[in-house]
Amino acid sequence: MKPFFIIAILVSSISLTACKKDKSTDDSTETEDHPTAVITITSPQENDTIQGNFAVTGTIVGTGELHGYQVTLTKASNDSIIYQNDIDDHVADFTINQAVTNSFTNYTPLKLEVVAALDHEGHTTTKTVHFVVH
Repeated sequence: MKPFFIIAILVSSISLTACKKDKSTDDSTETEDHPTAVITITSPQENDTIQGNFAVTGTIVGTGELHGYQVTLTKASNDSIIYQNDIDDHVADFTINQAVTNSFTNYTPLKLEVVAALDHEGHTTTKTVHFVVH
């Protein structure tokens, strides 16, 4: 009778463990529920050379309500920020149109990053453009 009792306990333990494993597998397959977005930069374009003041223009089109965006211009050589602007608004689509004063007299490679905030949990999408000003 003892061997039967021990086998019954082992089979019960294994089946309970297997159920727990199945449940955790189901939990891990859940997808996150947040919007996505496509960022299009119309100006400046990749590898442009710009003389004088310019505007950063483009669009951000989301699949749901987005939570803002940030435009950052940095020197490509050392990532020092020369311009940054945050827009905190809750809409599905944004039109980007930000004027930038060009104070450079020498050819200076810059990097433009536009980061769209998809939600308040930290999900983002980014578009980067490299260009030169003088």
